[in-house]
Amino acid sequence: MVLKCLCFGDWKKGNASCSSKKQYPTVIEELCHPFSFHDLRKSTNNFDQKLIIGERALNKVYKGYLNHNNNNNGAAATDYTVALKVMTVPLEFKKEVEMLCQLHHPNIISLIGFCHHGKEKIAVYEYTDNGTLHDYLNNKDKEPLSWEKRLDICIGVARALHYLHSGVKRAVFHRDINPINILLDRNMMPKLANFVISLQGGLSTLKPKQIKVDKIVGTSALMAPEYAIHEHTLEETMDPILKGKIAPECWQVFTSVIQSCLEYEADERPTMGEV
Repeated sequence: MVLKCLCFGDWKKGNASCSSKKQYPTVIEELCHPFSFHDLRKSTNNFDQKLIIGERALNKVYKGYLNHNNNNNGAAATDYTVALKVMTVPLEFKKEVEMLCQLHHPNIISLIGFCHHGKEKIAVYEYTDNGTLHDYLNNKDKEPLSWEKRLDICIGVARALHYLHSGVKRAVFHRDINPINILLDRNMMPKLANFVISLQGGLSTLKPKQIKVDKIVGTSALMAPEYAIHEHTLEETMDPILKGKIAPECWQVFTSVIQSCLEYEADERPTMGEV
């Protein structure tokens, strides 16, 4: 698939192509593919309500099937499963596309392309077979996640955050880490998603009380920084399935990491690499 992106300066007009007189040799141009509204509508069977796989605030996410051929040798085209987020807030759409076009990490959702056609604003992502971590944990038909698998998910998200904090030119602060924004692929690898309220720049001096802190394993309850963090506090909100299945020394390290991340002073908190 040839990846080419329309110029962001033309978004307000909803144009489908850039002026030939303008050249924008940016990362976005190279990595974002502009889809036609016709193709995306076809991929979702005219945005069939049965294909909705997620709905949040004013956005809807559809499962779509794009028909394409990766070569020119006459081989039959194949269906490529994608997730399409139909967005209604222009600034959120622009920010999401601009941000994800520049991020490349196995634990961050991949943006395949976008469509800006009049009032229609659609971001196209890789499809994750197991949905969100929130839905997976709350689906009684799913096999319960073991403690080891939950640790794998935690570590994967931590690696994504380490990349955002240290692996890009300008540090990115996600600001909305919670089970709804952690997607799981067919191999249960976590993919961090939803960057519409993220920030770029130096943020290491922020106090914990200035940011949202969510526990992503065992519970999705908010743990306010001003509360004391103790092992028994976390044990009270632990998933009952995990009771008696966690080695004490492992649990001690886990709670110690949580507590250190919530230290008030920035220089007392570990880096994401250390986490």
